[in-house]
Amino acid sequence: MTGAAPTGLEEPEALPPAMLVYDGAWQVRFASPEINLLFGQPAGASLVGRSLEEMTRWAAYAGICGPGDPEAQHQALMALDRSRPGRRTFRATDGRWIEINYAPLPEGGCVTMFVDATPHRLGEARALGRLRLAETALLGCPFGIGLFDQDGRLRLASPSCEPLLGLPPGSLRPGLGQDAIAGLIARHRVLPADEAARLERSLRLDGGRRQDSIFRWQDGQAVRLISQPLPDGGTMSVIDDITPMQQVEDEARRRAALLNGVLAALPHGVCVYGPDQRLRHVNAAYQAIMRGAEVTVGEHLSEIIARRAALGTFLDDATPEEVFRRQTHFGPPRTRPRRDGTVISAISAPLPDGGHISVISDVTALHRAQTDARHRADLLQVMLDSMPHGVCLFDKDARLTAANRLAAPMIGLPPEALQPGTPLQELKRRQLDSGEFTADAQFHHRASQAPDEMQIRLGRYQRTRPDGRVIEVSSDPTAEGGFIRTYRDVTEEHRARAEIERARIAAEEADAAKSRFLATMSHELRTPLHAVIGFSEALQADPNGANVEEFAGTILEAGRHLLSLIDEILEVAQVGTGPLPAQIRPLHLPTVLGNMVRLMGTAAEEARVALILDPLPELPRALAEERRLRQVLLNLISNALKFTPQGGEVHVSAEALEEGVVELRVSDSGIGIDPEQVERAFEPFVQLEPTHSRRYAGSGLGLYLARALSRAMGAELRLDSAPGRGTVARLRLPAHQHQEQTA
Repeated sequence: MTGAAPTGLEEPEALPPAMLVYDGAWQVRFASPEINLLFGQPAGASLVGRSLEEMTRWAAYAGICGPGDPEAQHQALMALDRSRPGRRTFRATDGRWIEINYAPLPEGGCVTMFVDATPHRLGEARALGRLRLAETALLGCPFGIGLFDQDGRLRLASPSCEPLLGLPPGSLRPGLGQDAIAGLIARHRVLPADEAARLERSLRLDGGRRQDSIFRWQDGQAVRLISQPLPDGGTMSVIDDITPMQQVEDEARRRAALLNGVLAALPHGVCVYGPDQRLRHVNAAYQAIMRGAEVTVGEHLSEIIARRAALGTFLDDATPEEVFRRQTHFGPPRTRPRRDGTVISAISAPLPDGGHISVISDVTALHRAQTDARHRADLLQVMLDSMPHGVCLFDKDARLTAANRLAAPMIGLPPEALQPGTPLQELKRRQLDSGEFTADAQFHHRASQAPDEMQIRLGRYQRTRPDGRVIEVSSDPTAEGGFIRTYRDVTEEHRARAEIERARIAAEEADAAKSRFLATMSHELRTPLHAVIGFSEALQADPNGANVEEFAGTILEAGRHLLSLIDEILEVAQVGTGPLPAQIRPLHLPTVLGNMVRLMGTAAEEARVALILDPLPELPRALAEERRLRQVLLNLISNALKFTPQGGEVHVSAEALEEGVVELRVSDSGIGIDPEQVERAFEPFVQLEPTHSRRYAGSGLGLYLARALSRAMGAELRLDSAPGRGTVARLRLPAHQHQEQTA
């Protein structure tokens, strides 16, 4: 039985032949090692003693018989007549062709051989495929192909032969001689006598040599007939319709004639050199421009150069070798003056055939005009450079025409970037890449990158450069449709106006601060005074009442509060008169911090806020004035307690830093401050809630005095804060050197 035909020509790895020998009881007596590989059994497993039924079932389930029901395949294998030799071929599930050969043994049983027939099958498929491919190519070939035997009789002709030769269908039959075919062509194609004879010679292969001929029919069709001998003594003729190629050649000849006419009428000189560097063509304009150094068709380029060098044509005294290299260097046009005063421009370009073409033009008038223009441009540049401002002139297409020496530094570009012809958009892009624009200007520039969307900003505006200079940019239109852009450094003017504006703002802020201070002090002073007056009147009205002690305590507390406010105002006044005196000495920080936490414990309990002194590491003694330090810590802890809601925590800690300082920290879990408002919190009389209905009382002098007292001791005080995340006050004091650390 045979499986399906192969679907491809991929050849799997071939399996080695495998053999099984069965005895008369149809049990395995010998099995080659390859059987295990074929049946998918472990290498080295012994199959001796296995039954025929067991082995055929293994073969079926191993996929040797191909796809399908393994049990049905097993039954088919068992039904084979093994009493006489036989052969079966299967297409296994892995794509291989397995050929099973079996033959009976004289003593009973049989020998079965499994052979991988895949290479043979694939070879047959390839041969059949090549045959079909050749037949398809012959039938579909647009060329006409005819095969003749040794006697000149037609053996085979492709379908394209008859229409190409102008013959009716069915004219070319096997067995026709070459003379008969030539006669058929002569009857159906009107040919001159000499053409008919030439056609017959082409078919016959006179002398056994390859013939290649072109024939034109009267209807305009042109065919090419190629006849060549075959190894068996026969002949193969190939016919091709070359009508389009002939038409192209005719068109090429017509264009060549037209080109010759154009070259003759050109005002530019043209020389055409072949691959051998010999002159093939020269027009009249070339001879006229190079009068006194004319050339002749057929001359070698080196001969022309040597002759001109002998005449002294080259003003730069270049050697003939250097001139030859320039002539064959296909680059931009070269301009050179001649000894007769004329100036020529020459350019060379390669040709497809390996030669090259040289074109020259008389540019004497243009050269003189350019010289005059450069002279005027130099004068204009001197005038521009003498101006005190940067100037850039642009044409109607927004391309740079001229710029003076001050323009480049004012727009932040190197002088070499301001080359004439550079588009304004390119200059802006370079400014953007160099970081010349601010973030807003960068966004605006990127949004208008397309050249057709770019709008020229006429008028006047100012911008600040990265180095801080302020440049005033003025753009005014020109009569030609362009515009002139002027750059003026107004940094000093801007700075003067800014100083005036800052002074005005400072004066207004000072006036506002004074008003806020008066309003705040009015509130802060009136509140305890009302308590003093009110409870004093109550005592006066009932001197022996039951609440005398409570009223007296309230009056005492209000008086102390008034005293602290007055002390703060006096401290601020003292700060304003000059540096605060401070008596610096080494302090034992754990003692100071412990005392302050105990001192503020009652205030923390009243505020229902946990005041915690964190465990202190080993600390060096700090250089400070104890009274001033206590006052600073008092203000910082009071501030933290005031702005921390009930249930929150205030931590006091300290740490020795590497740079020789000790940092004291007061951190809270309070409302926090906007980072942009942190520095304003250190200003005197500043309340970040400046209304009379603010939630937190105070004069606004605590942090101001804390920083002033810190600076008087040579310390640094700063705040780290964010809204809703609390505040950390960091006080950095210089550490006392050569002192033992304390805990």
